Amino acid sequence: MSAGGQNRDRLLIDAIALERRVALIRNDRLCRLWIDRGGPARFDIHLGRVSKILPEMAAAMVALDGLEDGLLPFDRHDGPLHEGQWVVVQIARLGFEDKGVKLTGRIAIEGVGMILRPGGRLIELPRKLKDAQQRANLLAILKNIQSHDHGIMLRSGATDWDEDAIAGEYRLLSAQWQKAEAALANPRKPLLVCKAQSELDQMIERHLMAGQECLVEGVDEFVRLRGILKARGKAEDHLLRHGGSRLLFDDQDIEADIANALISKVDLAGGGWIAIDQATALCAIDVNGAGADSGRDPESRAIDINLRAADEIVQQIRLRNIGGLVVIDPLRMKSRAGRDKFDAAIKAAFGPELDGAVQIGGFTRLGLYEFSRQRAGESLAARILVTRDQAQLNAVSALNNVLRNVVGESRAGLAGTVCLYVASGIAQRLAESDDARQILIRAFGTVPQILADPALENDSYRLEKN
Repeated sequence: MSAGGQNRDRLLIDAIALERRVALIRNDRLCRLWIDRGGPARFDIHLGRVSKILPEMAAAMVALDGLEDGLLPFDRHDGPLHEGQWVVVQIARLGFEDKGVKLTGRIAIEGVGMILRPGGRLIELPRKLKDAQQRANLLAILKNIQSHDHGIMLRSGATDWDEDAIAGEYRLLSAQWQKAEAALANPRKPLLVCKAQSELDQMIERHLMAGQECLVEGVDEFVRLRGILKARGKAEDHLLRHGGSRLLFDDQDIEADIANALISKVDLAGGGWIAIDQATALCAIDVNGAGADSGRDPESRAIDINLRAADEIVQQIRLRNIGGLVVIDPLRMKSRAGRDKFDAAIKAAFGPELDGAVQIGGFTRLGLYEFSRQRAGESLAARILVTRDQAQLNAVSALNNVLRNVVGESRAGLAGTVCLYVASGIAQRLAESDDARQILIRAFGTVPQILADPALENDSYRLEKN
């Protein structure tokens, strides 16, 4: 955000367990939460083999390295496809819930300063760059380094780079494409050719480059991010390492916000509440007055509560990462003016997301309000819970929860040789994970004796000093 009294965005990164949790704080509220457990990323480049042609879907299924077969639409690949054919493809959308991996044959290799499109030919400069002389200089540089008709789209952040830096970036991205071509020339089995930088890491990097505050818990992650700043010659005073006996998300009250984002009822500031019912086909949201301002004129009261609900609904949609069809049942408003205000409040809260990610349907004849939001991976509930209907952590979330809390106890003074009692399934996962054991070694100086206790829940544990 700009200066002038407004709060700037802050990132909180918890990287002490087997997953990385990244919280975006805006106006002193948890706005977004990402849970990163590694694995495939959007824009990963694969050498794949066509396993099946699906004429009815105008697409082909492609066998990939380490993933279920992905869907490659015919219109996202140049030339005919047949079973057994080897192809270089890129992940356009990761699989989530009941959606499979979606692929494209139109490769775009993303770098910090540019995007390389093999065979794309065109050279594109940022539209915001208006200086004619600077545009001419950059165009001359790009034409000089362009080879094999690769398309180049220069990013805004690279417009002040010198020729050596731009040429170095181009060579780096070209090398990735050469690796893909070499794999295609001598195919043996499906292969992950190039690992893309995840969208989450791109977001973190942009945040850091903009000089906005980033508070990190986890030595390895802190060192990695500091290295990024040093490599770019940037100051690092806005990159901070969290210390103290309390864990970062506990210290900043984020754990409580996460817990609230997994339940249906959300209280509204000033009275009233909303109920969020997320199902497979759609998400239904009900606005309730709950006696708020009961003495007021019913119409003005309904409008006021609905407008407060509108902002909170969009906040919760983003935080919970809810996509698909959303149907809202607001308090009944008789006036067209009231409905127009609600519609405007929803649109204002979504802001830039209206440019493609969100489609507004508006009010129906029955007084419901509809919109759809593009799905972007699993919802928060699907990422953390066994099912949406059960307030029970799934096995991966439970394991990470145990690791975080055990590390927290070690900071409170518990050290040395201890026995760690956990549920049977968690004990097995700890035994199979070298990374998990390394976390425990860093916390206690040695691996605790891990014992299974069938009486414990998945996310429960008990520590006893030997």
